[in-house]
Amino acid sequence: QIKGFFKDACSSLRKIKGSKSSGIRAYKKEIDGLIFIEEREILIQTKEPIESCQRPLRAQTAQGERVSLAGAVMEFSVIVMSDNLVPAVKEWLSYGKMRGLGQWRNSGKGRFVCEILGERLAEFADILE
Repeated sequence: QIKGFFKDACSSLRKIKGSKSSGIRAYKKEIDGLIFIEEREILIQTKEPIESCQRPLRAQTAQGERVSLAGAVMEFSVIVMSDNLVPAVKEWLSYGKMRGLGQWRNSGKGRFVCEILGERLAEFADILE
């Protein structure tokens, strides 16, 4: 899901002159080969436990549509093998505020804000250990 979002965000943002994504040539190949999500599974932390698997609550409000997973938190690590791609990854994560994550991102569902908790730069050799 995350790498798919990165590809979608890069595809859109590279059309904007001067964006960090505009200089990336074969962006799908770059994302597949140089950007990795460390966690195998990403848990969605919600305010209340999810006890049954059913369609989420939707409500129309004056501020827009509301979905029951609002306020959920996901924490994951992004490994970027090329320093040149780090600004683009940050740009894509910022783009999440306008474009959502997941199956319904095209209709604005799954929009998010990102908080970078810590940046850990490592040499290529350290990553392979």
